[in-house]
Amino acid sequence: MEKQEEIIIANPMFDVVFKGMIEDKENARYLVETFISEEIMDIELAQQEYIYYRQTETENKTKEIKVIRLDFVATARTKDGEYKKILIEIQQSLNPIDSFRFRSYLAKQYAAHENIIRREKIIVKNDKVTIKEEIVNLRSIIAIYILGFEIEDAPNIIFKQIPQCFDVFDGSEVNTQHPIVKDLSHESYYVQIPRVKPEMYNDWSKCSRLMKLLSLFEQNYFVDKNYLKKYKYPIDSITDKPLEKMINTLRQIAADPHTRRVMEEEAFAAMNIDFLKQSIVNKDVIIDALQSSNDALQSSNDALKNQLEEYRRKFGKLNGLPA
Repeated sequence: MEKQEEIIIANPMFDVVFKGMIEDKENARYLVETFISEEIMDIELAQQEYIYYRQTETENKTKEIKVIRLDFVATARTKDGEYKKILIEIQQSLNPIDSFRFRSYLAKQYAAHENIIRREKIIVKNDKVTIKEEIVNLRSIIAIYILGFEIEDAPNIIFKQIPQCFDVFDGSEVNTQHPIVKDLSHESYYVQIPRVKPEMYNDWSKCSRLMKLLSLFEQNYFVDKNYLKKYKYPIDSITDKPLEKMINTLRQIAADPHTRRVMEEEAFAAMNIDFLKQSIVNKDVIIDALQSSNDALQSSNDALKNQLEEYRRKFGKLNGLPA
């Protein structure tokens, strides 16, 4: 058997790498189709800005930290002709602030003008023709969270949250596609990358399309910190053609020195944020300790004051002290 060529790919858990990978329409379609198990006829990735600010000293010598923030938004058209908005979040570490940020972003998507489907209606009245715009539908929203950490009480590699409806009295499922229900909820997919293990791929021929896709995100076999890694699995140019294309894209990204610098900046920014978070935690611990010490001191002072009052009441006249 011919030995497989050593393949080095960039780690798609970095925002800049993931963006470079799914900027290609075929890659984006393959990824979304595989995660949501629905055929996509067309897909457009919304143009997103990449911004990075280093830690700097401003004029008044105070330090400012700003970090990379890149949201992945795509509009997909399904086989049935329905348009859906796909939101993809890459989250390497658990940070409650990011959860709040993404909730805000979801709210913006629900309210966004482009997610409201309208049509023009021609009205003829008293020989006067007018055109009126009316809302006919809302784009469905699907959220995909690719997580670099584990959810402790969910051992699954990937799980889906479906907004199912149930009767409150008897618990039976309610099957409705009414817009007032469908348009006010959304599907969510949670992918736990640390749960993707090498032993899943002992028999590559039996791996599903989803398992093969997740092999790109597996966090093992690194050759350069966690920026670049060896891709060790056999790719069939016929059956795995879409996956092969994604791998080739990641190979090209890995060879780009500019992308490597941006990856380093992402890692640097994450380190700053972790340091800042730890500093805040340490500050809170110190404040709590000082508060506890102050409370203890206050309690001691109150006790001494009470003892002094009692002493004065009982023995004040004998010691020449006022009662």
